Amino acid sequence: MKMPLSHEKTTQIASILLCLSSVTGCDYLEKNPRETQNNKKAGTVLETSIEDDIVIPVVINNKTLNFLVDTGASVTFIDEKIANTITRPLLSSEIPQNYRQEFSNVATVSGRLEGHQFALLKPTTFVIGTKEINDSDIWVSLDLSLLTQSMGTKIDGIIGIDTFRRFNWKVDNDKKKVVISDKLPSASDYQACTGYDDSYNRMPQLWFKYKNNDVAFRMDTGADHSFVSNEFLNYVKENKLSLELLSSNEPMAEAGGLTKSTQYILQDFVFNGLPLNKMEFSDNQEGKFHVGMDFLSRFKRYTFIPSRMMFCYDADSIEKNSIPHERSIAVRYMDGSIEVFYNNNEEIQKYGLKNGDKILTINNTTYAPEKIKTVRKLLLQEPKGTLALTIQRENQVMDIIL
Repeated sequence: MKMPLSHEKTTQIASILLCLSSVTGCDYLEKNPRETQNNKKAGTVLETSIEDDIVIPVVINNKTLNFLVDTGASVTFIDEKIANTITRPLLSSEIPQNYRQEFSNVATVSGRLEGHQFALLKPTTFVIGTKEINDSDIWVSLDLSLLTQSMGTKIDGIIGIDTFRRFNWKVDNDKKKVVISDKLPSASDYQACTGYDDSYNRMPQLWFKYKNNDVAFRMDTGADHSFVSNEFLNYVKENKLSLELLSSNEPMAEAGGLTKSTQYILQDFVFNGLPLNKMEFSDNQEGKFHVGMDFLSRFKRYTFIPSRMMFCYDADSIEKNSIPHERSIAVRYMDGSIEVFYNNNEEIQKYGLKNGDKILTINNTTYAPEKIKTVRKLLLQEPKGTLALTIQRENQVMDIIL
């Protein structure tokens, strides 16, 4: 039985799938300067708190900024609104020939970026924890406002795969923290390890089993959801394998703007001997296979060791028996609040909501903007009739039961 496998047709520069996720971070070493030398001796570059995705503090010109760690980005990205305060555009004569070719056709997960949407920048020195990085070849400026709206915290830039490969990344989902280290972790510290494929300008590639066939997925830490190609979905449909179509009103944002895709629940994927059971995927017309943070969230803790091309983890099980979808309501972070937005007006009206409604409380609990992913999960999964929302619509405060 032949299966379509993952392949890359163009240079992957910026996945930046926002699927409306939530992150925050704080600089442990900055708050605890006496720990710097001890951590340096132990190999720790930075230890910082996270929410659901990996956002870390980065220091540029003595200013601390929030950067998303995105293995789907080839290089460092800077929000265009602050780029001119940090550096300057590269002259065409300063751009190495290989970068001219690679950046002439910038690909996102669902399409291409136009030349007016990004600019190539002269890199400058930046600091992650105890490490100064001053040898980058090229930076890119891009409008990251959608990323900020999605994550509930200001995102000033993106750490790409070139910087990712410099360090070891230990993420603890239970304790909500990430430790960046230049000392190799021991595989014996984890329940299991597996190798991954890696190559220049590409994301780490993990292998899964589907119906006893190997299927390759790129690991995209900048994406919330996972993707499979339309070709693969057609194969599943033609062979009448398990496939559940989901109705969704939520858009996904990426480098080129907001997009919509069809979402499905697939079964029978196995990773390194562990069944995933139900897993949510979006269709991808570019023929790409990605797993995002929804996959990594299944592990208690995990680590990427780029020098060994090894992924280690703790997880007795990563199986999900159900993925409830009770309602589809998109929200964003704007002006310090979580608000209903980017919904089809007719669809959202059936819930008694309007785009622009600010969510004040859910079941009498106030959620900070960085908890926006928790809010999305509640809106998506809680049974009908169990959510009591207090909202503000212009100058009016209202209570709504969903």
